Amino acid sequence: MISNFFINPDSTIRDALNQLGKVKGVGLIVVDFEKKLLGSLTDGDIRRAIISGHKIEDRIEEIYFKNPIYVSRKETLEELEKITSDKKIKIVPIVENNKVVDVYTVSDESTKNVTVVIMAGGLGSRLGEHTKDCPKPMLEVGGKPVLERIIKNFTQVGFRNFYISVNYKAEVIEDYFKDGKNFGCHIQYLKEKMRLGTAGSLTLLPESVKGPIVVTNGDLLTLVDYRRLFAFHTQHKSPMTMCTRAFDFQVPYGVVNIENGKVKSIDEKPIHSFNVSAGVYVINSELLKFIPHDTYFDMPTFLEVLLKHDIQAECFPLIEQWIDIGRVSDLDLARSIYEAQND
Repeated sequence: MISNFFINPDSTIRDALNQLGKVKGVGLIVVDFEKKLLGSLTDGDIRRAIISGHKIEDRIEEIYFKNPIYVSRKETLEELEKITSDKKIKIVPIVENNKVVDVYTVSDESTKNVTVVIMAGGLGSRLGEHTKDCPKPMLEVGGKPVLERIIKNFTQVGFRNFYISVNYKAEVIEDYFKDGKNFGCHIQYLKEKMRLGTAGSLTLLPESVKGPIVVTNGDLLTLVDYRRLFAFHTQHKSPMTMCTRAFDFQVPYGVVNIENGKVKSIDEKPIHSFNVSAGVYVINSELLKFIPHDTYFDMPTFLEVLLKHDIQAECFPLIEQWIDIGRVSDLDLARSIYEAQND
């Protein structure tokens, strides 16, 4: 339905995210109540707004693009295809008498051949007895292994080509997923002979792997649409994109501000906000040359090396549900959420 692509400028960012989900992240057309064209809004617009300080309950009025490309019914299909290709957009409103009467969208097949690497070789030592006989990514949440849920979140938006980095209890993972056929994808394994860290195992990828690579830790549960992440990376022409999460920390005491030995003020239990790594990345394959072979090498070190070479990563803020299954309390939380959802 064409109305699924419409959104009113009084809507909130949360409303826009929900609406984008209905149209598979293609984009939204901002209209008034008479269907007059006001602008356009993409997932990338929303992520940039969040980075700049906007909140999820803010109205979209301040963040949507006010000068969208639009056409009349006179344009042919070939002309529409050229416009979307040249402008690198996926949605174009068709306007007559100042009203949007139709929408042209581009079907997205771009993720089908994209390589996804899932880091599943960690020990999971913080989970104690839970990982004594079972690798952390295979712990069940809502009746399914975490790793199966991760793969499903990718395949349901078009990703089909997977590499899983394995080490600890590798046979448990390989015996369960095999070649991936039963899970609607193709799976190959990067077998670590030694622990290589969250970046080191990327050196085990065959040289035939080219283009952007989506990398995720194998202990993360998130509702992010990975197709939107990949589109964000592509549109920004970034060598690397890092997913980040907002993390708030409340000091449990009154913080005393002192100047020249005297108390100037006191902040009662202030909250400090930080951006933290969410453990999900998109990395252009040409950057893999900066990762040493046969060496433990994690993502923070990789990023430091890139920054020394003046290579910067774009930030993609995760607004969606996100749980890192790193501690027993996190595992219990994830299980309670997914059991309640009965999914």
